[in-house]
Amino acid sequence: MVLLKNKRAIGILSWLMAMIWMFLIISFSSDPAQVSREKSTAVLEKVEPVIVRMEESLKMQIVDESRLHFYVRKNAHMFNYFVLAALMTLLLRVSGVRGFRLYFLAYLIATMFSGIDEYYQTFIPGRSGELRDVMVDNVGVLVGLLAAWMIEKWREKCTFRLE
Repeated sequence: MVLLKNKRAIGILSWLMAMIWMFLIISFSSDPAQVSREKSTAVLEKVEPVIVRMEESLKMQIVDESRLHFYVRKNAHMFNYFVLAALMTLLLRVSGVRGFRLYFLAYLIATMFSGIDEYYQTFIPGRSGELRDVMVDNVGVLVGLLAAWMIEKWREKCTFRLE
C-alpha cells in the first residue's frame, strides 16, 4: 500500500511540475516586448563576457556579436521546450503510457503547446507569434525526447535484476 501512495505522489508531482513549467513559459510569453528584451539583455550581459574570453582563448570568433542577442533568445526557446518535453515524458510514463506512444504523445503535447504559446503572443503588446519560433521550440522538444529515451535505455541497462 505504501508503494501505491508513493506512486500516486509521484504522479501528482509529475503533473504539478509539468503544469508549473507550462505556466512559466506562458509567463515569459506574457511579457511585453520591452520587458522581454530587458530580460534577454540581462542574460546577454552574463553570457557575452564568457564568449569574449573563449574567443580570446581560442583566437577565433565563435559568434558575431551583433547576432548574440538572437542566439540567446532562441536558445532560451530550445531550453524551455527541452525541459517541457522531458517533463511530459515523465508525466506520461508515470501515467502508464509506454513505448512509441509515450514519445509521440509527449511530442504532440509539447508541439501543440508551442503553437498555442506563439499564437498567444500575438495578443501581447510588441510581441508576435512566429512559425520560426515553433520550429526552434521543436528542436528543444526533439532533443528533450532523445535525452529522455537515452535515460530510459540507460536505466534499463543498469537495473539490477534477480533471476
